[in-house]
Amino acid sequence: MRAKTRGPLESFKTDMDSLKTDTSSDSGRKATAKGPRKRTQNLYGQAMGRKGSETRARLMRATVELLEKRSLRDVSVSDIATLAGTSSSSFYIYFADVTAAALAAAEGIEQITPEIEALLSERWTAGEAQEKAVALLEAYVNFSSRHHAILRVRNLSADEGDKRFEEVRHRAVSRIHDLLERKISSLGNGWEPSPGASAVLALMERIAAIARLPLRRHHSRKSLIAAAAFLIANSMTSR
Repeated sequence: MRAKTRGPLESFKTDMDSLKTDTSSDSGRKATAKGPRKRTQNLYGQAMGRKGSETRARLMRATVELLEKRSLRDVSVSDIATLAGTSSSSFYIYFADVTAAALAAAEGIEQITPEIEALLSERWTAGEAQEKAVALLEAYVNFSSRHHAILRVRNLSADEGDKRFEEVRHRAVSRIHDLLERKISSLGNGWEPSPGASAVLALMERIAAIARLPLRRHHSRKSLIAAAAFLIANSMTSR
């Protein structure tokens, strides 16, 4: 029996238009070691092939595109299906409702990037800490800006107590938190690693949320990031 080489939709890439199914032949070869990998199923329990995965992906992209301009409550199944070039009945093959489509889109977002990973894995000397902290914040803010619509929905839903979105948000930033915790732990600067990492991450998240908005006070996005970077730099170096 030939191993399946097409897997489920796994993640959003930098541009939402690049969201696609996994067609890597390596994944198929690895799956044969432990038996064929299970394909994603639709709501009727049917395994999705290429066409089904592509339809599901189009529905998710359409959901995100509509959320760029509207709140979650103002997006309808009909709107999503029309934008995706399919029907409302097809939508319900893959998602129970609009929230489920938004949740699936949010599940594909992991906020660690190669640049962020590299910055947090390096040693920061006192002389270069500010520069590295600025680079860290710029990378985080830029990523968040590219995905601001789905991140806004995810965060608002999590803040309102939706456990599904809470779990998705936790997974999305867990690698960054782990790297921050490891860095703080290695410094011996008096910070408790876990709450320290959570505090830095909360600052990064808040800066990302407001940096793309018009600033009411007399400072620029650049100066806002520089000020936040100063706080992070001082927490990421030895005393």
